[in-house]
Amino acid sequence: MKIIHINVPYSMLRSRIDFVLENRIHPEIYFSGEDLDTYHGEELRELAEKLREKGIEITFHAPYMDLSPGGEDRRIKEVTIDRFSRTIQLGKFFKPKAIVFHAGYEKWKFNGVMDLWLQSSLQTWRPLVKEAEDLGLTLAVENVYEETPEPILTLLDRIESLHFRFCLDTGHHHIFSKVLLSTWVETLGKYLYEIHLHDNHRELDEHLPIGEGSFDFDQLFTLLSQYQLNPIYTLEPHQEDHLWRGLQAVRKYIK
Repeated sequence: MKIIHINVPYSMLRSRIDFVLENRIHPEIYFSGEDLDTYHGEELRELAEKLREKGIEITFHAPYMDLSPGGEDRRIKEVTIDRFSRTIQLGKFFKPKAIVFHAGYEKWKFNGVMDLWLQSSLQTWRPLVKEAEDLGLTLAVENVYEETPEPILTLLDRIESLHFRFCLDTGHHHIFSKVLLSTWVETLGKYLYEIHLHDNHRELDEHLPIGEGSFDFDQLFTLLSQYQLNPIYTLEPHQEDHLWRGLQAVRKYIK
């Protein structure tokens, strides 16, 4: 059976580790900036060992609040790189299958000048990808406000590493994309490594279980089959009842 990952904040993982183990939840562990500043090494090692003993597969989601990997402010970039690098280093303990980051291109923030964001992004990502390569880890940049696949495609093409991939977020695509889903899959399919599966009604990032909004999941899975793509699948529930409904709903598509 295909493993389905579930986004779990690190603080919740700590407090509900027994629930995670009992229900064999494969977590995508989200580390906030505060988590990176306050975690205790021994506790982290114990959590990683408990998950490993049960054969639980893990992915990571890096911090994103207030960060800007392609920004112009030098000091903000320094903090961003530090946050990202520290997340990558935690991979030594958990051995995640992927570490997801927000790519960070916003048309309005950069006044539509993609190259401004790209040149700054390359300075950020090249050493981070090298760090991941040395540890045998894979990074994946996720679409958020990107209206088309071009910014992420250009970044991935320029870095050109098997350890630097793409994470398609269905909810973000549904709200912000100006082009068809088929364009994203066709354009970035060769880089597709993970998909965040959640739904909305194209107004807010509601993180609903799939099928409870208006995103076309039938089309998504048809495209994945057409292009013979088999990424990591991750649900991002923001309520516990959404977890169970989401797991039930996704089995329509993933056996």
